Amino acid sequence: MTQYRKHFYDVGNRSCRIDVFDELSAQALAAMRQFVRRIGAPHLVDEVFLPTLAEGDCQLVAAVRDRPWPPWGLGAREIVALCMTHSVAEGSFAVSPVYALPAELNNIGMISAVYKEALEQLAVHPQAEICYLAAEDSMLGDHVLARAGFARSEDVFVTWLARYNTYRAPVQKVLSALRLDRSSTPELLGHTMEPSALVEQALFHQTIHAGSAAEWLLADGARSELIGLVRGGHAGKPGGVPGGSGRWEWAVDPEVRFAVSVNSLLGAEREKLLGYVLESESRFVSATVAVQGDDKTHVNERLRRARTLDDLGPFRDTFQKALMAHLEPALKHLRHTGFPVGKIEMQVTASGNGDYFRLHADSDAKSTREISFVYYFHREPRRFSGGELRLYQSRLIDGQLIPADHPQTLSPRQDMLLLFASANDHEVLPVRVPTEAFADSRFTINGWIHRA
Repeated sequence: MTQYRKHFYDVGNRSCRIDVFDELSAQALAAMRQFVRRIGAPHLVDEVFLPTLAEGDCQLVAAVRDRPWPPWGLGAREIVALCMTHSVAEGSFAVSPVYALPAELNNIGMISAVYKEALEQLAVHPQAEICYLAAEDSMLGDHVLARAGFARSEDVFVTWLARYNTYRAPVQKVLSALRLDRSSTPELLGHTMEPSALVEQALFHQTIHAGSAAEWLLADGARSELIGLVRGGHAGKPGGVPGGSGRWEWAVDPEVRFAVSVNSLLGAEREKLLGYVLESESRFVSATVAVQGDDKTHVNERLRRARTLDDLGPFRDTFQKALMAHLEPALKHLRHTGFPVGKIEMQVTASGNGDYFRLHADSDAKSTREISFVYYFHREPRRFSGGELRLYQSRLIDGQLIPADHPQTLSPRQDMLLLFASANDHEVLPVRVPTEAFADSRFTINGWIHRA
């Protein structure tokens, strides 16, 4: 540790403290609004901070200075830097850049002190990890995150403008890589760290801040190298019987519809099916995913959260007959090459409050899954919201299937069947069930038609 000496930000940092908020009083909210206005992003309070706090498991960590006199009342508290953390899955957290006033952007000791406090709040969770989203073609972001202990995963988010990989790292590993575990908060505020540590921290924070600025400053139409991570996890292959061997050579024409819907599939039988499902509540189990290269399925709530029932009882034959009646016309609409039908996997999925399924495809080059299907049913009146299916069309580019950037978002509709190519990336957006009652869930029969 270097010896203390006066530095450019010394006077301000001597009067600085770190506060942690999981709710905002009227005075704290006023200070927060003043801060975001001064950094040129006044929307952050109402469009980001307050909604995320309201969802719970979120904290705002701020560097605060109090005015000398009177040190109370409106305007007494000045926020000069701030970092937000929130849960995205069990034990997994998103961390914002450390926003700072323009005059403090080079005050790396203070910025690092805020970041250290934010990470140490998360470190109380066993095996806690933090995550960032960096653009697929990121150079500096990829390099800097790797230096800080992050590893790029296969989890992908697709926006209108770019594809983003998820970078993950254990909290303690990041604290160590940035050498924040070697300095106390007062030492960071005093800039009493080794010069090399100061440079390492500066590179990290300024890259995160600059790389994400296009998003949080609302630069319309601008691509951001780093973007915020929302609640929920990511990709995987649905549970059930793992894909088998076989060839996979077709691609989807860019001009072709890539989902086919069938309305009023079961008619009066739907109410009987719903009754059977509600009576079977105790037999539902946690949904699983199968990761590529692994023949077994696993519960992984970072990727998928729901409950499933594999036994459709007397309704399996009824549903399969209705499904197969629409397969051939669907293949024509999708311009999907015909194939000898093999096994048909199906399961009932109950999606409750906060459930989701992150971006994934149902088949890969070794899978015999050709067509995926989803059938929607629920109680009336409907007591859930969300749960839309976001579907991306895959295109064959240089021998690889690449998901298109522009998805189609399909809302759940009573007694409707959707069919689409299993190779197409898709995700189920979070479901909201305010009552949290099982009977009010978003119910589906989902499954996969295999090539024999």
